[in-house]
Amino acid sequence: MTGIPPADVGPEPSDPLVAPFAGWLVRPEWAERVISRAYDNLSPQQRRTLVAANPYSYMSVTRSSEDLLDGANVSHDRLIAEGAAALARLLDADAFTPTGRPALYLYRLTHEQGVQTGVVCTVPVRGFADGRIRIHEKVHDDRADLLTAHLTGVGATSSPVAMAVRAPRALYRELHEITTTVPAYLEFGSSAVRHQIWTVPENHTDSLTAALSQNVLYVTDGHHRSAAAVRALDAEPGDPALARTMAVVFPDDQLHIQAFHRLAVDQHERSAQDCLAALTGAAKVTSVSSSMQAHPLKRGLAGLYLGGSWHQMELPPAVGNGAVNGLDVERLRRSILNPVLGADELGQPGAVQYLPASLGFDELAHRCDAENRVGFALFPLTVRELMSVADEGGLMPPKSSFFAPKPRSGAFLRVLGRGTTAHLPAS
Repeated sequence: MTGIPPADVGPEPSDPLVAPFAGWLVRPEWAERVISRAYDNLSPQQRRTLVAANPYSYMSVTRSSEDLLDGANVSHDRLIAEGAAALARLLDADAFTPTGRPALYLYRLTHEQGVQTGVVCTVPVRGFADGRIRIHEKVHDDRADLLTAHLTGVGATSSPVAMAVRAPRALYRELHEITTTVPAYLEFGSSAVRHQIWTVPENHTDSLTAALSQNVLYVTDGHHRSAAAVRALDAEPGDPALARTMAVVFPDDQLHIQAFHRLAVDQHERSAQDCLAALTGAAKVTSVSSSMQAHPLKRGLAGLYLGGSWHQMELPPAVGNGAVNGLDVERLRRSILNPVLGADELGQPGAVQYLPASLGFDELAHRCDAENRVGFALFPLTVRELMSVADEGGLMPPKSSFFAPKPRSGAFLRVLGRGTTAHLPAS
């Protein structure tokens, strides 16, 4: 488990922080079939069912081992080959159309919590090393390696790395003027979340770029994709298409964080009663009669599900100083997951699984029962806490925050001119 390693070579430091690119957009008549649901919101079985029913879903391009029935034996080479074939199917069907010029795009999500409007652009991969782009989570090497192979083997990306910025007023003015005077190119989604996409007019490109150029960007979703971009550039420093990666930059005050709950395996294989006794010896645990009573209402509390019963846990105090050490995800990892359950979240694949809070406590209980896991429901952190960790250079455990709603894959396509797209100009 590592963070994003610094890129040794790449564009000059003067390379712009935010830049337009000659991207492709899904054709409106193809949007319903191609644009995929949020990956983390679906179980492997749900993803398998979705792809089987709709071979044109972009999810068929970006599958992982667990999405296949024989997942334990699936090599990266096979996954890349299947992803390349799926992308070729979409290109042969003419499901995407090129913008025809370097452009920025706007992506708006409207939901019950509010509205968030981001700028879709490219950012320099070198920015992860020089401090212009900051991260806050460690990554699983195997996942980052698969996404690196995907970039170089499939030859396109459709999932922009989501980032936050402390937005200047000029950005809000630009976003308002464009979205109120220019018709959206594409609208999709549901009554719960409405998605809209605009192509930024050429006369707004320079001013919108300037509004973002002097700011620090913070990765909010896509640490593994970010690590993959750095690794691909390290391996092929001479490829200009790999020098930048696609991102969507949102004003920080428009974003909403949910918790990522933890589902851990007790490596000591104890009975539920013995496991609960061990947990009680490490933290204050109180039995409750329902999942509602187990909901953590503030930092430092966690819901605990074990052996068919709900409890509430007071997390042990932070160990050490620094912004990351005070976070619930780190307090849980350092005081409970590893020392009590023997579940090494940072170095033991599969010992801990993650569940977005949006899927609910019933789903947490169902998965724990099905896989004999211990569930921990956490209180969400804030965007400013995330930024504080990133500013200190700290790294949280993987899947420490879940931003929802989030942009979908399959709406954009950035072509890298290799693999499946070797016959196309890089964008």
